[in-house]
This record gives sequence, C-alpha cells and structure tokens, in this order.
Amino acid sequence: MQITFENQITAPVPVAWSFLYDDTKLPLWMTEVVDISYPDGRNSEDPVGTRFRQTLKEGGHEKTYDGLITAYDPERLLGVRLTDGRFGVDVRYKLAPTERGTQLDYTADLTLQSLLAKVLGFLFKPLTMSILRRQMANLKRVAEQAAS
Repeated sequence: MQITFENQITAPVPVAWSFLYDDTKLPLWMTEVVDISYPDGRNSEDPVGTRFRQTLKEGGHEKTYDGLITAYDPERLLGVRLTDGRFGVDVRYKLAPTERGTQLDYTADLTLQSLLAKVLGFLFKPLTMSILRRQMANLKRVAEQAAS
C-alpha cells in the first residue's frame, strides 16, 4: 500500500529540512515521538545505513520500532525505513524550493507481513491518513512559525 501527500510550506527549505532531520525538532510536529536512539551512533556526514530505534505513543501505549536511514541528500531527500516484524514502512521526504518556500512530497510504502495485517491496514487506512494530515499540518505550522 502506498500513501502520498504534498505539502506547500511557506518557509525556506533549510528551515523545513531542520524539522525533518533534527531529532530535537521532530516531536514538535510528530507528537507521537517519545524517543529516538542510535545503537551504533549517528554519522551526520553520511547517515545512509545508520540504524536507529524510534519509540512512539500509540493508543496510550509506547511502541518501539527499528529504523534505518535509507536515503540522504541534505535539504533535498530523506528516506527512512521503520519495521516491527508485522509490517515495514519506507518513507521518503523530498523537498524542493518554490517561490513561496518549500514543496514537500511525502511517500510511504507500507509492507504488511500477514493476511491479518493486510486486512487491518486496509481498515485503518482512513485513520492512517488522518494522522498523516495532522502531522503534515503540524510540520507546516512549526516550520512557518520558525521562518517568521
């Protein structure tokens, strides 16, 4: 299952990028984030292949996912993979400058491992889209506030 979303942000690309790549800013728009850690350390110069663990609040519980940075082109592209055994999601954030700020294109490819997970994925797609729309609105808001 693929999910896409476009976001026009009235802020320069470096500002929008900072909210995607700076772990201290991530919870400002992705409010579910509880913690991010790097078991092997974080290579800021060439992070592709860097493993991380991300803990999220989900329905009153905390859930930790294994992550991997899959693509990195500063201020242009960030790719991450999150997995938990039942599913995997490959997310790509592509940024481009516009006259008014930043065009952000979001793509998520969701791989569901079992028939039950596939059925639940289909049933919960409206909720997933609602969460994504909220996160993208939050990202737009915090980036635009930081730019003003």
